[in-house]
Amino acid sequence: MTTAAPTRTSRTPQDEVTTQFPAGIELVGSQMRSTNLERDVEDELHGPYVGARAVDVLERIANAVGDLRRPRAWSFTGPYGSGKSTLANLIEALLGRDEDRREEAHRILADTSPALAERLATARAERTGTGFLGAVATARREPLVATVTRALETAAKRRWGKRIPKNIAAALAACEDPTTTGPKTKQVMAAIKALTDNQQPLLLIIDEFGKTLEHLAGHNEFSGAEHDLFLLQELAEHSAGPNGLPVFLVTLQHLSFMDYASRSSELKIREWAKIQGRFEDVTFVPHHGDSLQLLRRRLDHSAVDAAGQDLIRASAQASALAWKNHGLNVLTELASDDFAGLYPLHPLTAIAAPILAAQIGQHDRSLSGFLNSGEPNTVRDSLVAHSRPDAELASTVQLPQLYDYFLNSGRTSLLAASNAGRWIEVDARIKEANGLPDADQALLKTIGVLNLIDADGALSATSEMIHLALHDPTDLTDAGAFARLEEQLADLVRRGFLVHREFSGEYRVWQGTDFDIDARLKEIISHLDDASIVQRLGAHLPSAVVAGRHSQVTGMMRVFLTAVSGPETREIQAPDELKDPADGLLVFHLGPRDQLPTVNSTLPVILGTTTHPDVVLNSATHLIALKELLEDKELDHVARREVTDRAVQAEAELREVIQAAFYPPTQDATWDLWNAGLAPGTAPDSSSLPARSLSGLVSLACESVYPHTPHIRNEMLGRHSLTSNAARARSDVLDAMLTRSGEQYLGFDATAGRYGPERAIYSGALAFLGLHRANGPIQAENSPNSLLPYGFSAPGEGHEHAQPVWEALQEALDAATRRTSLDHIIRVLMSPPYGVKAGVWPLLVVTALVIRRHDVALFEEGSYLPRLTPDVVDRVLAAPARFDVKYTPVGQGQRASVIKKLLVSLKVEPPRSQALRNPDLLSVARALLERVMVLNSYARKTKRISPDALAVRNALANSQDPDDLLFRALPKALSLAPIEAGTRADAAAATEYVDRLTAAADEITGIERTLREEVVAVLAEEFRLPATLPELRSTLAARLNGFATVSLNPELRGFVDFVLSESLADEDWLDPIVVRLTNKALGDWDDRDAGMFPRLAREMSASLDRVAHLYQDSSETREQEVNLETRLLTLTDKTGAERRTLIYVPEQSRGQADQLAADVLQQAEQALGPDGARILLAALAQRVADGPAVTATETKEGA
Repeated sequence: MTTAAPTRTSRTPQDEVTTQFPAGIELVGSQMRSTNLERDVEDELHGPYVGARAVDVLERIANAVGDLRRPRAWSFTGPYGSGKSTLANLIEALLGRDEDRREEAHRILADTSPALAERLATARAERTGTGFLGAVATARREPLVATVTRALETAAKRRWGKRIPKNIAAALAACEDPTTTGPKTKQVMAAIKALTDNQQPLLLIIDEFGKTLEHLAGHNEFSGAEHDLFLLQELAEHSAGPNGLPVFLVTLQHLSFMDYASRSSELKIREWAKIQGRFEDVTFVPHHGDSLQLLRRRLDHSAVDAAGQDLIRASAQASALAWKNHGLNVLTELASDDFAGLYPLHPLTAIAAPILAAQIGQHDRSLSGFLNSGEPNTVRDSLVAHSRPDAELASTVQLPQLYDYFLNSGRTSLLAASNAGRWIEVDARIKEANGLPDADQALLKTIGVLNLIDADGALSATSEMIHLALHDPTDLTDAGAFARLEEQLADLVRRGFLVHREFSGEYRVWQGTDFDIDARLKEIISHLDDASIVQRLGAHLPSAVVAGRHSQVTGMMRVFLTAVSGPETREIQAPDELKDPADGLLVFHLGPRDQLPTVNSTLPVILGTTTHPDVVLNSATHLIALKELLEDKELDHVARREVTDRAVQAEAELREVIQAAFYPPTQDATWDLWNAGLAPGTAPDSSSLPARSLSGLVSLACESVYPHTPHIRNEMLGRHSLTSNAARARSDVLDAMLTRSGEQYLGFDATAGRYGPERAIYSGALAFLGLHRANGPIQAENSPNSLLPYGFSAPGEGHEHAQPVWEALQEALDAATRRTSLDHIIRVLMSPPYGVKAGVWPLLVVTALVIRRHDVALFEEGSYLPRLTPDVVDRVLAAPARFDVKYTPVGQGQRASVIKKLLVSLKVEPPRSQALRNPDLLSVARALLERVMVLNSYARKTKRISPDALAVRNALANSQDPDDLLFRALPKALSLAPIEAGTRADAAAATEYVDRLTAAADEITGIERTLREEVVAVLAEEFRLPATLPELRSTLAARLNGFATVSLNPELRGFVDFVLSESLADEDWLDPIVVRLTNKALGDWDDRDAGMFPRLAREMSASLDRVAHLYQDSSETREQEVNLETRLLTLTDKTGAERRTLIYVPEQSRGQADQLAADVLQQAEQALGPDGARILLAALAQRVADGPAVTATETKEGA
């Protein structure tokens, strides 16, 4: 408790005679009344002053009401007493529905700015004829939803009383419904929409919003939906723009959003910054003009007689001159009328009083108190004592009296001031001068005030400024007084009461540090709550506790991280067994046992409580405040050294307090083991842990939670994070497991007396676990024909400690019938009850993959890996989440039968390489996939194949997993049941599947061959040539030989040149012919090209026939050379149209053709009469001229 100092006075015996004030000066009103919005929102306004700052804010309000495109969310930021609540009350009156308050507010604003008052009234009337709904609330330490709900209820009651419309009442009730779980943001927004229906404007004002922000900051890491600050952001967003809700939002707080979030995480600070950006920030900083106007309004000179008025005017004129001569217009422009209104205040007292009030955080309230309170040394006190009806002087209230007032009445507030250290040191120095004359003490007080208020040099305590401060403005011309002052100053400097800074000419009262440590600590502590203390206390606890005994027994270093919780902590996120270097969590709970937090973790949690949490919190608060103070850049070296020493002492004290409160076996602490993230009160397997140390606690927990931990004897490996040397040695061992499994010690023989880290890892881990030994199954050796004496095996006799984790690993692999992330397999090993460390699991996993290469497939980012190589293992260690495993048994049942039949059917010989995974399965899958991989574009796309082949080809093209391909995708493609692991052998079903699959695969392989055969057949038919490719080529070349030297169009010339080319083999000759006819290579065809090819061939044949007769004569010489006769058949129909057909007659066919013609003509005459030969000739000519198209058409019609 602070004891008030004895009341002092700045008046000397001479002052009693010489101090005079003209009678009639009155003080208006009493000490300033603090505004409480919830209380005053329906009362009269009591004539608040509307200064420059208020006008600026009201300008913004008027702009927003008149133009909805403007921002309409504001945050008023400023210290106590700066007028935020008073201005908010005025805004509510100007916009609200209470006509009496609105008229009073309009009149008050019109006195200062008539134009603004009229503009705001017009904008309000255009927005609503009846006024805004006033939703006003003063925040508490509660969720934001509760504060907003209370404000909305206030608006509804003020508007409708007890007759609130049903829809609005229901919406408000939903906001407070206790049965509603999860965030109530939607309910609050629904209530706001109901209140603003039909564009009814709503003015939402939240006073003391800093309390809400403190509450949210205190719940920063563990906040629930009910604490959601983003309700404010959502409301601001929904109220933006011309189409938004007609909501005008105002929050009042002492600091900015970011200041309240300064102790939160970086992520939370960024989130709060986004929300702050939705608001237009209005900072309420001290404004000299407004403060001086406040002082003027409290001083009434109307009762002063004419003589007194003359004295006041003379003093004011002298004040204005002195103000200008001392360059004080840089602070604020003041004229003689202003000083007249401020009388009896000395000019420096008038400017100093607001600055001192701002330093102690009371602002306008302190100013009003200095004028008119019942405390000593007030202006009222001086006027009562020294007012004279016949005054001959116009004395002023000077700085020494202002100093005495603040030091006496405001001492408690001064201790919390930002520069309390300077106040206290000034006061201490003046106390030391207690025996000095009153004039010297007044001088020291004057300099002390100037030292306290000067920030930029304008009010420095120079001799000129001190002279001004100690004399009435009308007495400044006395040159002798100034000389005496300088002598007095020099004497006080010489006696050590003052310090003179020669470079600036300034006098100072104190020496040493300007920083008051205790006051600053109190200020910091005032902003700390229990939630923030709990959040930051973890930095001063041991970061982790090692289970010493358990770690020594098992070789696995067990580490429990520490955390702190408090009564408001609802949930703790525990470490992850895979990502974090922890095996559990040790929680120090600073609250009652019935308010324990829930811990979300599959790892064990040891939770401790104490009977004296308040002692720990108090000690932690002191230490955290000191640590925060050390970060203050304003600390000088003297203060920093003191704070550092205090922090060291406080840290030692905190350790002792925690030791006494929590460390076993103290009677004040209780430690319990909880599991699986259950709420502590409901955990079924909780148990108390008796121990003599925290390490003992953790060991007991590990013995309970990790009973099946495999043992190793290598301290390098039994950790979560390995050193670089240990990691390199382990990598070498893993490489040797894949390349030298048949050698003793994997080739790490301790020769030449060297026992390296690789051998240590082999002997202390791999061999100690029983995973590599003599005469085991040989699984990893690359040499397929060697019989090696060493290999991998499951842990056997003598290695019982490793058998549970090995069996769990096998079960996890057996359960992976679908692709399963390797992370999942590793998590099984690292989780309770096994707790394998990150340094050890690679040995277990690689051994299992090697031994089970026949029935466990490995995938990397979806791609099947046929081999487990050192490079693959390196990638597994770096990012196991990129890998999947899958159980693919093929050694028995229907799967084994199918694989054997397919090996025979597809003529596949499995490789004998021991390094190859799933060799039989992979060999079959590869044989099938290779048939698709080599297909050209046409073969991959054509649908001119059987349904089985089409479905099989699609399945092969989309395959990534050989197991899924052979036993699920391909059976499905053939409309057969999938072959799951464990399916019994069925010879008939296996034969059907294999036969159909083989047939489809053969058909797919033959697609290209079939297409070439089809092309040859089409060419033979359309050109009337032999159907074998060699004969077709030679015959066609003989026919077209006559075109070799004649002129043809480019299309025919190109075709003829390719036909006559002799540089290509028969198979290669066909491809350019096809390209010439279709402009596309055979392999690039699609089904449409295949369908169009007969027509293109027919058109080419017809074109050649049409031009052939033109070159008949020129071809006769060649005919003799190639034994080929050419005849031109011309057929004229009844319309006179002629069609010509060129007929080629080989010499070797001429005799047979003549004999056939004689026989046929004889039959025609017998059947058709004497003219039968001519009739037959006409029919044959018609047939030949029409070509194959007629025959094909008739055949089709006949069918």
